[in-house]
Amino acid sequence: MRPVMQKFHAFFLRQSKASILAIVLFIVVIFGCLDYLTGFEVTFSFFYLIPITIATWYVGKNSGYIITFLSMAIWITSNFVAGEKYSQEIIRYWNASIRLVVFIFIIRLLEEFKRALNHERLLSHTDHLTGVPNSREFYFQANAEILRATRFKLPITVAYIDVDSFKQINDQHGHSEGDCILQAIANALLCSVRQTDTVARLGGDEFAILLPNTDQSGTISVMNKVQNKLAQEMAKTKSNATFSIGVVTFFISPASVDELLQKADRIMYEVKSKGKNGIEFVQHKN
Repeated sequence: MRPVMQKFHAFFLRQSKASILAIVLFIVVIFGCLDYLTGFEVTFSFFYLIPITIATWYVGKNSGYIITFLSMAIWITSNFVAGEKYSQEIIRYWNASIRLVVFIFIIRLLEEFKRALNHERLLSHTDHLTGVPNSREFYFQANAEILRATRFKLPITVAYIDVDSFKQINDQHGHSEGDCILQAIANALLCSVRQTDTVARLGGDEFAILLPNTDQSGTISVMNKVQNKLAQEMAKTKSNATFSIGVVTFFISPASVDELLQKADRIMYEVKSKGKNGIEFVQHKN
């Protein structure tokens, strides 16, 4: 059951909001037709929670409200056309109102649950020292971007950054200075990239930057800012640390996040083998 739900979730993550709303509207119409064809004695009213939940979770609560009111309108209409009669007409609207209140309550619960889930995910996916995403969050974000890049045939770039001789820095200046350097690096990276980019600490003295929908010319522009900002920040520290950076632009999406990182990691080590304190750009087209 879990793999099915994961595929279901991944499918909707790949869709635009407009596509999701179109799918949801189609489902509502299908349930309306079933309501009409089966007659008023068999109710499908609570099945409308399926499109309502999808709209709320993947688009937003306002869309959930709209789909709720539309569902109720279709449910009332289909049952009326099917010949449903009450001793008093107000009973029809009372029943619809009760369902409407229940559906709105469920939307509010979904919204609160999603907010709490996102908060917990943020805490568990954030590096406690630097405040940037950790490797788990990077994998999550990178996987979503790979799916998007594959669907829309977009380039995707990753930069792998390693602090040169970080162990020696810790030995000479102490771990507190090392922690300050890592925090300064994270701050420099965050100040240099765009809002759509992801900065993460993968562990130890290794950082990564994910640049969605970015070709090599755009990557070079971003990485120039990164290098300049890193140099400025390191000049303020005792160590004046340097960096080896491997950057790979994929025009054909990698099969996995592991492949994405492995190729960038290999380029980073090539920089180290050439004397450290440098950057190398590679394009991956097949």
